[in-house]
Amino acid sequence: MRVTLFSHESDVDGIFSLAIGLIRYPQARIFFLDYSKESFMKIINQIFFSIESQEKNIFIVSDLGFNDNLLSIFKSAFLSCKKTENQVIWVDHHPWSKNTINEVNPLIELILDNSGNKCASELMYERFLYDNGYAKHLSKLAHTIDFFTKDRYITPLPEIIRYYLNFNNSYERLGKLAIKISNGILWDIELSEDYRIYESLRDSDKRQVLNDLKIKKIDDLNVVFVRSSPYIQTSLFSEEVFNLTNADVAIFYGKNGKISIRRNNDKIDCNEIALNLIDGGGHKFAAGGTIRSDPNKIEDIILEIEQTIHKVKL
Repeated sequence: MRVTLFSHESDVDGIFSLAIGLIRYPQARIFFLDYSKESFMKIINQIFFSIESQEKNIFIVSDLGFNDNLLSIFKSAFLSCKKTENQVIWVDHHPWSKNTINEVNPLIELILDNSGNKCASELMYERFLYDNGYAKHLSKLAHTIDFFTKDRYITPLPEIIRYYLNFNNSYERLGKLAIKISNGILWDIELSEDYRIYESLRDSDKRQVLNDLKIKKIDDLNVVFVRSSPYIQTSLFSEEVFNLTNADVAIFYGKNGKISIRRNNDKIDCNEIALNLIDGGGHKFAAGGTIRSDPNKIEDIILEIEQTIHKVKL
């Protein structure tokens, strides 16, 4: 049996849900993805390539919302998979459209959380390792980070993940990290040394970023626009930004056009904004996507987000 694990590249929930998959299937091949079309095509291509294999294949996707624009080609891949008795299991806690659920549910095993109270790691634990105490512990740690509950201590893994994404061999580094975590190692000397180097880069960038904050009143929301940095972990930094500005929503924008959205209260759901962006996705606490406007012109970014929030608030 051949097992392939796909998971989100950029946060603890993605890494931990994949690590839980590795505890269950230590021989699995692993892929880290973002929300781009190119990333989703990796899932589709791996499924199509498996048709020629004599081995049974299981494909497990975790912590990735569905790209509705690729529904038809995904359906084709899922149908091929089903005909060859291969299996797709998609485990996710992001909102899915009813149409997509109706279309793919007969073709794959779909495990979704409709309550908004679970992260992908918890769903992976419940599906694959319900009697495993360590997997349960990982799922609870991931919940703490994903929902900002602050009820458990966690090593600086969120920032290490952010740091590793800056390297050309980022997926190799993330894969090594996921394997460590699956083997019960949440921190070691190598991670400690990497974190020491990262801290210096992070603190230097923070000083510059905080000088460039812009706040805009949009409808009933105070929205702060924050230049993102490859060395700043957005969710953790958002708390610092909210404490300084008391804003309702933070928009972190980068030179590549990608933005991350965080909220300080329940006046608006982050994913409602993100779903109006290119490749947008996420959940109510945290979401992201790609803007259509010039990423080098902050006034254009503000205008696009303003128009998007007006649309959501209608």
